[in-house]
Parts: sequence; structure tokens; C-alpha cells
Amino acid sequence: MLAYLAKPKYGGWATYTSHLYKGLQAAGFEPILVKQGNRTETKMREYGRKIRYQNISKHDLIKLCKQHPTLIVAVDKHYYETATDLIKAGASITIHDPTELKEPIKRLTTNTNKKPAVALSRIDFDKHTDIIIEANTQLQTPIEIYGFMNTVYAHFKLNSIAPNWKDNYYGAFPADDLWAATKIANNYQRVIDMSIIKKDGGGTQYTFLEAANANTHLILHEQWQPTGLLKQYAHTCHDAATLTTLCTQQLPDRTQQAQALLAHHDATTVAKHYASTLNW
Repeated sequence: MLAYLAKPKYGGWATYTSHLYKGLQAAGFEPILVKQGNRTETKMREYGRKIRYQNISKHDLIKLCKQHPTLIVAVDKHYYETATDLIKAGASITIHDPTELKEPIKRLTTNTNKKPAVALSRIDFDKHTDIIIEANTQLQTPIEIYGFMNTVYAHFKLNSIAPNWKDNYYGAFPADDLWAATKIANNYQRVIDMSIIKKDGGGTQYTFLEAANANTHLILHEQWQPTGLLKQYAHTCHDAATLTTLCTQQLPDRTQQAQALLAHHDATTVAKHYASTLNW
């Protein structure tokens, strides 16, 4: 997503944005150009140069930014606050001239801190999202939540714990992007997965590998009973209180363990094993 947070329709910013848009298209991507509007519009507007854009409300811009890789292609004085919020939500920004480095943009563009924690699993009974929701009632900075939602579970279980829990929910992943979860995880220090699934084959969820691929900490429920490489990599908790502690304290670096787990599940290596076994 390309966010044009500026009023000028002509000049360097507009020309740069157009060339970048068309360059991304030529490289095989499908860029979406957006501007901030008073409300989110369903129709597309003419940007010029055979490019169209969509007006999106500030609230929806922030939500979309948390779901999709976002680049702020230009920002003027009218949109500093929006740019600040998008950067906090994980957006990158193009600086065209040193004079643009004014507060608060200057301070945020040098801030490399990732957000505390994210949950990437389905929202369902066996995923025990309720533990995460309960922890969020105690955390100053809540765990942000993504994933497909079981609406029955959400209504009868999660709403009873915290009626406003969806304030920290950002929807399911786009089905057309295999790396969507990893891209999201890359913006966080920790990935939380409270799954308790009896006799689950192999003992490794894809969320574990997505966490390792993003080089984040991984926090599991102790009843998952991790073993081997996973046990060396993951931290465990048993309830909302211990999860809250793990979300606020400094955790030891386990980068090497994460990469070892990832290498063990490398898709190319696994595919070669299949081909060899099946005599392909």
C-alpha cells in the first residue's frame, strides 16, 4: 500500500509516486495508492498519469497498515499526525529532502523498536484466545490479534471476558499472500500462541515457524509441551498472569535456536525428501 499524505497534485512528490507505482507494476506487484479522506470511499478516484487512488479514513488507514506492508510516499504538514500513527503501526516512509525531517517524523524514523506482541492463530476454542484476551485486560500495551475468527467462540467466550476485545483485532490474513503472517510478525518482539491441541501431528504449528522466520520471541502454553528444537526456542506460560509477565519482561535472545528450528522445516529440504522417497 502506497500512502500519499500530501495535498500537491503536481511536482516532485506526485511524479515520484507515479513512477514508483508503475515500477512496482512492472516488477509484478499490485500496488494500491491511497490518500487520507474524511471517510472511507468505495469508489476509486483519478490520480492522473493513468493511476487511480482511494480515499481512506484515518482509522481505516491505520488498520490497513497493520495488515499490509505500507510505504508513506509523501507527507506534508497537514498529515504529520497521520504519518506518525502509520509509522507506529509499522509503515515505512520515503524522505525526499532533509528539511522533511521535522518532529515528530524525525524521532519516529530513527525509532527501530518493534511493538511488544502479536497473536497470529485462529481465534477459536482450541487456540485459547481467551487467555490472550484476559492478559490484554492487564497489559498497558495489549497483544494485537490477527486470524480467522470462530464467531460462536468470540460471542460466547471472548465477549464475556472483555466486550471491547475487538479493539485489538485486525482481521484475517489475505489469502493471496503466503508470507502475510511473517510480514506481520516482523513488526513485533513476540508471537503468542496459546494452542492446546491433543495429539496434534508433529508438534509444530505454522505460527511457530512464522515467528522464527521473523526472528521474534515465541510464547506458547506449557500444555503444548514443546520438545527438541522447539523447546529450546519457545518460552512457555500457563495462564494470563504468566503470559502478562512474559510480555513485559526482557527475554533472553534465542535467535540461533529459532534459525535451527526454521532450518529443520526448510521447504526446499523437505521437498527433496519427498521427491527422493517417491522416486520422482
